[in-house]
Amino acid sequence: MIRLLKISFYMMALGLGCSVYAERGAPIYVANPNPFVQIFGLPKAEPGTITAKGKLDVGFLYFVSNSSISANEGNESIIWDGETAQYNLRLRYGVSDRLELGMDIPYIDHSGGYLDSLIRNFHDLFGMPNDRQNEFDKNKIHYQLEEKGTTTFEMKDRASGFGDIRFSAAISLIGRSQQQQRFLALRPQIKLPTGDADGLLGSGGTDVAVGLAYSDFETLSRLNMVLTSHAGVLYMGNTKILRDKQKHFAGYGGISLGWLAMKSLEFKIQMDLHSALYNSELKQLGSSLQLLGGGTAHLPGHVLLDLGISQQLITDATPDVGFYLMLRRLF
Repeated sequence: MIRLLKISFYMMALGLGCSVYAERGAPIYVANPNPFVQIFGLPKAEPGTITAKGKLDVGFLYFVSNSSISANEGNESIIWDGETAQYNLRLRYGVSDRLELGMDIPYIDHSGGYLDSLIRNFHDLFGMPNDRQNEFDKNKIHYQLEEKGTTTFEMKDRASGFGDIRFSAAISLIGRSQQQQRFLALRPQIKLPTGDADGLLGSGGTDVAVGLAYSDFETLSRLNMVLTSHAGVLYMGNTKILRDKQKHFAGYGGISLGWLAMKSLEFKIQMDLHSALYNSELKQLGSSLQLLGGGTAHLPGHVLLDLGISQQLITDATPDVGFYLMLRRLF
């Protein structure tokens, strides 16, 4: 059965070229939603394949994350209790066999949310501690940073609105023919300051990122697996929030493994990381390692449905938990 699925997959790939690869094996399109990180132009994971010439790839992402954290390090302290929901319209168009152009239009909602009770009940069910969650009232928002006893940022009311718009490109470097199964693309991106920085809907500055994305359909093909990875450098313009602490350069990257369980279903696991975006002793403002897991259902009409969960690893620089849903269609 596995052999039959693999043969069918490669027959489809040879018949339709890179457009099939673009639909399969794409990494999870989620970046660290830490409210003090997501204001910058940290790129989300994308594949080494690009959208086929003349095709439009339209995606809508919903990602909600929740944290209940208070911490002190040296002269600094943080309260990070709330929920961030991201609604993102993602557009990618194949201009030529080598060039893809894209745009992301985000809508951000910082609030008390609705996940607090779910998380606490889940912890109780499996005998896990709720010590951190019980420090805070349910479904309230409170973001606060202090240094030497002085409050440098505080937000206790809901804030929502359009975030910083991003424009991107992808230039195919390797893998433009139907016979190739390894793909490499250069992916530059620019983020414009269109969101309200005071509500953590944007940074107030222009950010530029340049990275490489790689997709490998060959190495693990006998296991029906696809390997993708990405890495790059982010330059951050002056922010209106914590300007005295922000860094101007950061590195980012990640690796993803997708398993084609059957013709219409993929399972994925992914790790994303980035270096610290701030000069701070607080781990919540430091480097990040995030684990994501989920799956992609290939529905009729070139429609893809992604569902999954994110979880922090090692530090508190990413939220306690997050859930994502994404719908894509190739026109």
